[in-house]
Amino acid sequence: MTKPWDAFITDRDRKVFADAGYGVRGRFPDRPALLLIDFIVANADLPGFDTALEQAATLAQTVRAAGLPVIHLAGAARPDGWDRPGTDGQATIADPVAETDLITPPQPTDIVVRRQAPSGFFDTDLMGLLNLLGADGVVLAGGQTAGALRATCIDAFSLNLRVTIAADACFDAFEASHALALCDLDAKYADPLETFEIASWLASLPAGLFALPNGAPDRRLPLMPGATS
Repeated sequence: MTKPWDAFITDRDRKVFADAGYGVRGRFPDRPALLLIDFIVANADLPGFDTALEQAATLAQTVRAAGLPVIHLAGAARPDGWDRPGTDGQATIADPVAETDLITPPQPTDIVVRRQAPSGFFDTDLMGLLNLLGADGVVLAGGQTAGALRATCIDAFSLNLRVTIAADACFDAFEASHALALCDLDAKYADPLETFEIASWLASLPAGLFALPNGAPDRRLPLMPGATS
């Protein structure tokens, strides 16, 4: 099967990969959670976003039907843009909070994790939530492939989680960055597969693996100072 990075790597790279044993398929996790990364308003116009969103939505349906966790990762921002500086320290986004809105509203059993850094694990409660669920691995979808998805993947690997990537449910602003990020992650940290392969595996898992949240209205104060609800 053709890989996204085949058009970018050289014969020398292929030899190095073969000699080093890179890209060997790892073991699927026994209790996986799906992490949907940055399917948000700010990324909606990026190349490949719509296709990735469609594939991720199909995968999420399979995951929910199997009773497995769906966790959305998205940024957090102050409404005044102070934590999102642009030119000369001034925010370049008119409405930073709206830019982090999820394109598809989460379902009641889903979990939403907000973060300030690329990795979903950095200074968040994501690992604690995975521990609470009893998950031993994650399936990643979203983007950007060379940014937030890559950072989250490496941290997951570093935390001894088994990582699978839905390669056709990922997006990036740059085609080369997307392809080569997947290439490197395949070599060392994760298994990038097609969505249909992952869906087939997930559908084969036994029922009742997780006790998911029941879902309830969120009555906490807004996440960031000055936000309105």
